[in-house]
This record gives sequence, structure tokens and C-alpha cells, in this order.
Amino acid sequence: MGFDATPATVTVRFKPGHKYHGAEAQVRGMSIGEYLAATGMDGGEGDDTAKTMARFFDSLVSWNLTYQGQPLAPTPDAMQKADQALIRAMNNAWIESLMGVADSDPLPENSTSGASSPAPAIPMAPLSESQAS
Repeated sequence: MGFDATPATVTVRFKPGHKYHGAEAQVRGMSIGEYLAATGMDGGEGDDTAKTMARFFDSLVSWNLTYQGQPLAPTPDAMQKADQALIRAMNNAWIESLMGVADSDPLPENSTSGASSPAPAIPMAPLSESQAS
């Protein structure tokens, strides 16, 4: 049995104290082909802002946004009503999460602090000029 390589869904959320804390979205991740094209690592130019926003809208699965007290569906027409700064922030958080661990997705509280290893350091002597060549 193989391992499913379908891109995972990413949860976009903001830290407490952030202007948009409480807003959340579920966004489909990217395949490696999409990622390479979006970043330009496939030899192309990569996505500009308009393409990045279009990719975000196409990848949006759900969100908890409302508009004038009513749920705002994650549809292209409904998205046009949402605050542009909020949508840009969600898009940026999504991109950050695809590139690595986002600030909005911290390690669990029980994670170690990343303190030094208990193993002693390996002593290293500087190379002489003859060894460096």
C-alpha cells in the first residue's frame, strides 16, 4: 500500500493579538508542480500578485468569514465582498505556511525549547594552510 501524496489542506489562522485573530480558512496545499510554477523554480517567471490571489481563491476550501452578519461563502462572487486587507493577509499566511512553519502554526506547548544537545561538543582544531588546500 502506498502513501497518499495528495496535497494536504492548510489551516490559515492568526495569533492572538493580531488584527485578524479569529479569522480562519481551510486552503488546499499545492502539488510540487504548482509550487515550482508559483515560485518560478520551474524556470518560469513565477506568480505575480494577481496570479497568487487567483491561486488562493481557487484553493480555498472553507472559511469562517461573515459579511454584514451573514456567513460569506467561499465562492468567487462572495469573495469579492470581503475586506481586501484581510484577504491579502490570509493569502500571505497561506503562502508562508506552504514555505515552512508559519508563525500562526507554532510548535505544541510540550515541544522542547531547542536547548543544546546533552552530548559533549566535538573538539575541532583549525586547519593549517597545507590542510586547507
